[in-house]
Amino acid sequence: MDGAILGRATAAEQNAAEWRAYAAELEHSLLISRANKAGMEALKNALITELSKVDPKNYLFVQQNRQRIFDGAFDSVVKKGLHGA
Repeated sequence: MDGAILGRATAAEQNAAEWRAYAAELEHSLLISRANKAGMEALKNALITELSKVDPKNYLFVQQNRQRIFDGAFDSVVKKGLHGA
């Protein structure tokens, strides 16, 4: 086996290892996002329940109002893109 072939094989192994690490990082990020979503959903439900006791006519009980708030925040993040802070 000559040096060029060995060099290419080593580079290919390194490249594969980098892609595996990147995939693992993405999977971890996805897991964290799913967990955050579940936590936020539970928190929202608890807050809505408590709010219903204090202010049963609050505008947040209308789904469209909650959706408008959600969409504003969602669109802001999407507009900034992956690398926007």
